[in-house]
Order: sequence, then C-alpha cells, then structure tokens
Amino acid sequence: MRKLAASLGQTFLLLTLLVLLIFQQLHKQPLIDKQQDGLRLATNGLNQTHTAFGILNEPHLLPPSSVSFISMLPSITPAPIQSETQHLHQPTPTISRAATEVQAPQVLQIDCEGRETDRDSFTKAGDYVHSVMNGSDGYLPRLECPPLNASRYHGLSDRTTSGQKPRFFFATNLHQSAHIIPQLLGAIIEVIRFLGPEVCVVSVVEGRSTDGTFEILKSLAKEMEHLGVSYFLSCSELQPGGEGMERISTLAELRNRALWPLTQHAHLYDPSTTIIFLNDIAPCAEDLLELIHQQMVLKADMTCGMDWYNLDDGGTFYDSWIGRQMNGETFFEVPQSTSWDFSKNLFWNHETSKSRYSLGQPVQVFSCWNGAVALSAEPFLEGKIWFRTEVAEECHLGEPVHLAKDLWKLGHGKIAVIPSVNVGYSVDDSRKAKEAHGSVSYVATKESIQLSRIDWQRKPPGQIKCLGTWDHPSWEPFELRE
Repeated sequence: MRKLAASLGQTFLLLTLLVLLIFQQLHKQPLIDKQQDGLRLATNGLNQTHTAFGILNEPHLLPPSSVSFISMLPSITPAPIQSETQHLHQPTPTISRAATEVQAPQVLQIDCEGRETDRDSFTKAGDYVHSVMNGSDGYLPRLECPPLNASRYHGLSDRTTSGQKPRFFFATNLHQSAHIIPQLLGAIIEVIRFLGPEVCVVSVVEGRSTDGTFEILKSLAKEMEHLGVSYFLSCSELQPGGEGMERISTLAELRNRALWPLTQHAHLYDPSTTIIFLNDIAPCAEDLLELIHQQMVLKADMTCGMDWYNLDDGGTFYDSWIGRQMNGETFFEVPQSTSWDFSKNLFWNHETSKSRYSLGQPVQVFSCWNGAVALSAEPFLEGKIWFRTEVAEECHLGEPVHLAKDLWKLGHGKIAVIPSVNVGYSVDDSRKAKEAHGSVSYVATKESIQLSRIDWQRKPPGQIKCLGTWDHPSWEPFELRE
C-alpha cells in the first residue's frame, strides 16, 4: 500500500507539473522570446526598404533608398537571434515612445547575401585584421602617427553619463582597398577607443573588390563585437560610370547606402551626432579627431581636410572638381587649356582665405570634401538632406557640391577646410603630404584660439563655377530658394 501511495503521489506531482507547464505556454511568453522581441523592436525593422533609382528624376522630393540588412546580433546578448532576411516591402513596425528612449543595443549586421568569399583571401585577412586592431607589426605598411593629444580632445570623450545613444557615425565606401584598410580602419578604431565604443557606429559599403577587401571587412565583424561597437557591412555591385550607371547618381546612391543605419533609424541616435565620412585615404587618428574637434569648436556644419596626390613635387590638391571658395571659384585656377600649372596657388583670388590657409587657420568655403569630412547629422536625421545628382536646369556637379548647396539652402552653410589635416590615398602619399603641408600635432602647437575662429559669412556666393568639363567652364547662379 505504501509503495502504491508513493507511486500515485509521484504520478500526481508529475501531472501537476505538466499542467503548470502547459498553462505557462498558453498564457505566458517565455523570457527568451521577450528578450528577442525587445531587441527586434529596438532595431526598428532594419529590413524596411525603398529604391532610390526610381526617384533619380526628382531626387529632391524623396528621401534616399534603403535595402535589407541581415541581422546578426552579438553573442553577448542573452539569446542570439538567428540571421534572417525579411521581405523588401514588409511594413515597418510601429515603435512606441518607450522604445525610442532606450539606448540602442550593439548591432552587428552584414548585408552581403550572394557575395562569394575567396578562401585564399579569407585566410590572409587575419594579418590585416591584426594590423587594424593592434597597429603595425612591420608586415603591413602603416603611418608613424603621433600619440593622441588627450587634453586637446578630452571634451569629445565624455563618458560621465550612462545609457547614451550613438554620437559618432563613421561611414566609408571601399573598392579594391585592401592596401589602405590597415591604416584607414586602424585610425578609426583608435578614435573609437578614445571616444568610447558605446557612442560610435561604423558603416562600410564594399563593392566588387577582388583584392581581399570584402574578406578583411567580414573578418573584422568579430573584432568589432569584442570592441563593443555597432558595425554595419553591406555589399553593392553598383559601378559608378559603368554600363547604364550615371557616375554622379551612382556615387550619391553609394554614399546614401553608407548612411542607411543612421537615416533609416534616426530615433536611435543622439540629435548632436557627427558623421565622419571618409574616402579610401590613409589618415592618422589625430586627423579624424581634429575634424570632429574643429567642427564642434567652430560650431561648423561641416569640416574637411585636404587631400593630395603627385607628392614627389610637393603635391597637387586632389579634390579640385568639388572645392569652391566663398567667391564661387575653384581652389586653384584652371584655364580653358586645362593646364594644371597654377595648382600650387591655392585660394588664388580670395585674399582672406589665402591668408588664413597660409597660417594654417580654418578657412570658410562654399563646398569641400577632400577625402575626409566631419558634418552634423541633424539634417540627415530629420530627413531634409541626402546625397544626390543634379535636377533639371542645374549644373552637372559632384554629389558633395550638391550636398553643400542643399546645406546652404537649409541654413547650414558653416563649412570649413582645416589646413592641418593633410591626407593621401596611400600610406606613402599621406606621409609625404604631412611632411609637405603639415600635420595636426605640428600645427596645433602654433595655434592661436582667437585667430582660429571664423567670422562666418552667412550668405553664399551669388554664383558658382560650373565645370561640366574642364575646358568649358561656366557660372551657375545660386539662390537660396525653396
């Protein structure tokens, strides 16, 4: 009888537990699912997309495009979510006010579906990743950059508050860039460690590379996870100037893609966020910090460095098609013969700019890009601006010039060149550029805070030089019209 009673008791207990488990499954969502849903909610449907090429005829009317991302949440979360690709036209989930006020979680995302990995390049990627994360070991070329001036940039790395939203968004487009990745990404990583990974986001768009660029960038994802920074890598087959692809509209599309993690999820970012947009250059970490520092100190909307090539004879300013002085002219004179004979005479017909540049002081310009910029994310977060090509009756200009035009129209015309930030498109060219034109650490020692300030000109030039082709220049009226 005792054995029978014990057996019945055990059976009753098991049945009770089974009923409780069934009841829980019917009436209570498991904690792990709640955590997963919360993370999905916080990232706000990152797969909602549009297509920009459908609006190229009227790009001023609609925001830039977006494509799906494959979500790969880091292993440090309580329960990792499996990677998944959602449909392109799936409606964006409604986000509650509470969701928009929490700190955005660290996110690792790779949107390169169908992109084949070269096994040999993937094997070699480890050396590049090591160089990016740990500096030069002699195998891969790196610049000899000075230590960061912590006292100069201490105001940028305020970590006194918790639960901060990202405030620094690093963006770049890379093609066949394996040779530059250790220096470029290495500088970005050094800056992120200084600013704090929790307030930084890195977004890279890779396209059509066969030199191991994609494999290196993909291999970096795990290191980015360990660092604690959100990392977005997407791939594109767009080829500026390729068959059926107009060069400027394609470049604009690629730049907009690099900004999607910011523009499509503006609620996750601090309103004061700074975008640091970089070409395939070889900078020192101090170059990037100086652009951010000057953008904040000058209360500028955008700051640019100076990029150089042909460094064997002192160098030629690179971004001559984009840069415009405050009189609407190019940074140096280019006659109709298209001679480059005057390329050393920068700011040739604007005396104030010429004088300030010669002293290493920030110079207000109408437009610039020059390989590296720091600009306010505010108009991008508000959906008021994006990269674009020309519209009807508008001059054929580079997408950074159109960006500058739109910034001026929105009242964000405080754009400046920082003469101490000098970069090239290889490690050797950057070294020579700094030797010939100065470095941040050298110029900063001679800096006068009073003289470095800019008396901002609020009105843009009445006309801008148009260079559809170098041998047929013209002038385009510029008005602050809607």
